[in-house]
Amino acid sequence: MKKIIIVVFAISLGFTLFAQDTPVDTLFKGDYQDAEKLYNEGVKLFENKNFTEAIKKFDEAIAMKPDFEKAFFNRGSVKMELGKFAEAVPDFTKSIELEPSAKGYFSRGKARFELKDNDNAIIDFTYAINIDANHAQAYYYRGEIYFEKAEYEKAIGDFDAALKIKPDYAYAYNDRGSAKVKLERYEEAKSDYFFATKSDPSLAFSFNNLGSAKKKLQDYKGAIDEYTAAIKIKPDYFIAYNNRGTAYFELEDYQNAIKDYDKAIDLNPKYYYAFNNRANAKYKLKDYEGAVADYTKAIELFPDYGYAYLNRGIAYEMMRKPQNSCEDWKHAASLGITTAATYSSTQCK
Repeated sequence: MKKIIIVVFAISLGFTLFAQDTPVDTLFKGDYQDAEKLYNEGVKLFENKNFTEAIKKFDEAIAMKPDFEKAFFNRGSVKMELGKFAEAVPDFTKSIELEPSAKGYFSRGKARFELKDNDNAIIDFTYAINIDANHAQAYYYRGEIYFEKAEYEKAIGDFDAALKIKPDYAYAYNDRGSAKVKLERYEEAKSDYFFATKSDPSLAFSFNNLGSAKKKLQDYKGAIDEYTAAIKIKPDYFIAYNNRGTAYFELEDYQNAIKDYDKAIDLNPKYYYAFNNRANAKYKLKDYEGAVADYTKAIELFPDYGYAYLNRGIAYEMMRKPQNSCEDWKHAASLGITTAATYSSTQCK
């Protein structure tokens, strides 16, 4: 029976935060001159990235003027910059109580998004959109949450809205593409990833994702070009090296595939997918001992890696070690690999 070797590639979704998504209010002029002075000093410190001292100034301003909405908002913004998302939420809440605004709801939603409080984040992003129908980032982040919830059509709808408002929104193109990949709409995904790379040529993960969409469409040479572009932007992009290796593998260029897997492993020695894939290439070159060694390493790194057990069993079969093969296939079957269960039931006693 001809056995199927399983090759694994990875799509790298672009969920990097969009730049400048935590706004800061500008200098304030009005009553409460001492509070205003402290507030304005806090703004300058914020702009100079002296966040700890900025918080102190906003604290002092709020102590003098307890209803100082802008100071609450900016203190929350500073805490966001410091990664203190739970502490930022009460500040944005107070800002909203004093003066409901799209920026207040969006910023609180963003803090809740970072805290994985997704249901409440959706509520906040929706409020922001209701106040400001042109808030592209509120649509984008709500789309991110729908994506995480596997509600891909809703995610696409929000990314559509974000792109209608901001036609060069590279992250929205990228992530809409990823939602379409989940729905197996690969041609549409390819188009979205392409526009992401054109909107922001610095996004290595968009080139990687474009390569993976092309690979799904069996355009392996095109995929190699995109993975190569990703690597040029980000030379330590081990996922792109692994993925380019899988494209070379599909073209039966096993030597170049191994070179890419070697590089992926050099960059990330714990990346077990690359060990599995390098083993597959060695198997194709009839280096069965080398293949077994790599499958074994993949299993050491991820003991529940069912496909590595399946593949190692196939390599053992070629080495005329049926007992080892059967042990691996039975273990792979216990991990839910149905192909391994078939091999075990038909070829093992």
